[in-house]
Amino acid sequence: MPELPEVETIRRSLVKNILGKKIRNIEVLSPKQFIGDKKKTTGQKITGIERTGKIMAIHLSDNLFLNIHLKMAGQLIYSNQSGQVTFTRKIPFVNGNSLPAKTTRIIIDFTDGSTLFFNDLRKFGWLKVADKPEKPSGIDILSKEFTLSAAEGLIRNSSKPIKLFLMDQDKLAGIGNIYASEILFYAGIDPRRKAKSLSESEVKKLYQSILKVINAGLKYNGSSAGDEAYILPDASRGHYQEHMAVYHREGKPCPNGCQGKVERIRQAGRSTFFCPECQK
Repeated sequence: MPELPEVETIRRSLVKNILGKKIRNIEVLSPKQFIGDKKKTTGQKITGIERTGKIMAIHLSDNLFLNIHLKMAGQLIYSNQSGQVTFTRKIPFVNGNSLPAKTTRIIIDFTDGSTLFFNDLRKFGWLKVADKPEKPSGIDILSKEFTLSAAEGLIRNSSKPIKLFLMDQDKLAGIGNIYASEILFYAGIDPRRKAKSLSESEVKKLYQSILKVINAGLKYNGSSAGDEAYILPDASRGHYQEHMAVYHREGKPCPNGCQGKVERIRQAGRSTFFCPECQK
């Protein structure tokens, strides 16, 4: 699932490519994935693109918003052409480099002849026309509201394992499975510990680790895992996976140089990777 670094990377790319353009038409190939009246978007100019957690909101000129959640495998791919478009890079799950394809669910055409394709292998993602941005209830971890004090207040009131706490979008918005494992490794915290068991110094270290890891993810344009489900709007790949400490490194020596090896456990049906020697 695209997490904050991936969604923010996509947002920044879209700002460069579609800001100021007018929507000519939206073609909906998968009706359950488009909510609202698409006719309201016709002729609307894109005046801004924001992100909160993993949700993007495209501002339209008539006080409307096109909210987007990529969910598990959604992709937004841009072309300065329309119709059947051939890209220089292979597109995951398409068996080629041409769009639209079997995984294309929604096509947004702009008046200048460019196109934005919404692909989604698993059909969990969505686009919604609304009169306000859709936002998760948790604090966006790149926002000014995400302070050490705010983080500590949330942690002190949670009995969840700290790994699951980090992924709770009603608490902190933007962290998913990949970055949660990385964050806890750099913080030196066992992912199974209850959140409220952390000491004051551990909370501070965790807070610093969150910012460190998320900004590293942004630096490398997000993470394209083995299936490369996540790609940028130009169909290029992210590179954070080349710098991961523990995620998908089961059985490999701990990057800290201790005697431990990275282990893999299951938490709430998801894989967690950690070093049992370094993370206490």
